[in-house]
Amino acid sequence: MNKQIKILFCLHHPNINNGAIRSIVDVIENLVKKYDITVYVVYPTRRSTAIDYLEKLGVKTIQLPFYRLNYNKSSKKKGYKYIIKKFLSPFLFLRLRQIVKKEKINIVYSNTIVIDYGFIVSEMTKLPHIWHIREFGKEDHGILLRGGEKALYQKLNRSKGIVYISKSIKKKYSPHIRKDVLQKVIYNDISKVFINKKNEFNINPNNTLKATIIGVIKEGKGQLVAVKAVEKANKLGAKIELHICGEKSGDYYKEITNYVKDHKLSDQVYFDGFKTKMNEYRSDMDIGIVASRSEAFGRVTVEGMLSNLAMIGADSAATSELITDNVTGLLYKNGDIDELAEKLVYLYKDRKKLKELAINGFDFAKKFTEGNAANEIYNMIAELN
Repeated sequence: MNKQIKILFCLHHPNINNGAIRSIVDVIENLVKKYDITVYVVYPTRRSTAIDYLEKLGVKTIQLPFYRLNYNKSSKKKGYKYIIKKFLSPFLFLRLRQIVKKEKINIVYSNTIVIDYGFIVSEMTKLPHIWHIREFGKEDHGILLRGGEKALYQKLNRSKGIVYISKSIKKKYSPHIRKDVLQKVIYNDISKVFINKKNEFNINPNNTLKATIIGVIKEGKGQLVAVKAVEKANKLGAKIELHICGEKSGDYYKEITNYVKDHKLSDQVYFDGFKTKMNEYRSDMDIGIVASRSEAFGRVTVEGMLSNLAMIGADSAATSELITDNVTGLLYKNGDIDELAEKLVYLYKDRKKLKELAINGFDFAKKFTEGNAANEIYNMIAELN
């Protein structure tokens, strides 16, 4: 391909601590460093950390207040915001189309299913559109889409390409997609900044082990399952602390805190709040728990491995694709508190196995820091451009 690629990435959020944003930022960083490519980014809310980071890479950024497709039935305020943004959207689409034509952009790329403005602009400009699907929807985030899944599948089938972040995601969506749409499973790139190798492991059998569960505190992430498993593991003779890393808000957070209070677990379970310096935080931990009932990919799994944590994950969705049981981590039956407790006790008693899993996991996870996703996405863009 002779002409230079100019690609417009459409984002749903401007904060680099959002998992989907961090993942696409890592891809964009590798693209601009490796290839002769000009990148533009559109973001719909006020400026934040991802935008600052991208501009330092030379990415051109555009802020336009587009609506999002996902909604919460209980939030009237967000409903009003959607109505206002929907009313303004024709003017915003005309503005973005003008920018696309002026800059001679030749491909549009949408990150996540909760936005469709990239797709609409691609239809207006007759440009190829790629959709990067990072979520199951209802199964993992409880996402409700305006127009429903049927409308989403119609748009996906009018796109030129789809990227799935795991085989599990592809298994859900691909049966509804036409065969002539280019579809690829491409696991996330993870920035090299997350390589956080340990020099020492907690191998003294008398020492307490620190386990962490990281992510948004909501039922689908399974924090209460982890709390109950640690409670049981300690009753079975282990000495384990559970550190919950995530914003301390919401009904599910209250449910967990009430359980901890009622069961007198304040010396076993700690709520550490939202953290940004994750390498520093993980350096003080021994075990990472992924209790999500339906993980689309699992950045926390890979990032945990890159910090030499021994990872224990629910045997479901993409977590099963990342953890090879008893080799790069341990798997337990999804939602099974007793089995998770058994795995925790096992690692408490066998510190050599703890270290072995942590080292094997680190060696496995390093491949995600090599920019392979950016290479595959570039090849896909080149094929469709």
